[in-house]
Amino acid sequence: MPLRLVDGGIPSFEWKMKRFEIPFSEEELTELKRKVEEGELDEKKAFKKRYEIKDDPDANLELFRKILQKLPNMPGSLVLARTVGNKMIILEVFKSEIDLREEFKNSRKPLNGEECDRYQWLKKITKEDGVGPVRFLIGRAA
Repeated sequence: MPLRLVDGGIPSFEWKMKRFEIPFSEEELTELKRKVEEGELDEKKAFKKRYEIKDDPDANLELFRKILQKLPNMPGSLVLARTVGNKMIILEVFKSEIDLREEFKNSRKPLNGEECDRYQWLKKITKEDGVGPVRFLIGRAA
């Protein structure tokens, strides 16, 4: 049976990163102060803030929860896809005869020989496999 894809206002899942400030250790501060006093370093450059990009687990989990809330709690089909240029590549077609939201939320996917939940699977494909944003589209009978 052919499906017509409908954008149901479900956000795309893309792994989010956050910029965190790296504090100076006591030893680093002492060394920087010494170099500034001796004129080896400019004071503005010596104490410039340092940053590191890390995962933002709170934002990622919140996005996943929003996606689950937007899924219909009735029978239906869900298409997970990614976009490359002008092409849409289907990653999976998920069907439910009872409750799409609950069945998707509780479903498991094989990952490295083990079964994992949908959140961990999305994390792997978007972060480690470089898939990029995963779109969620509702499939309606054409």
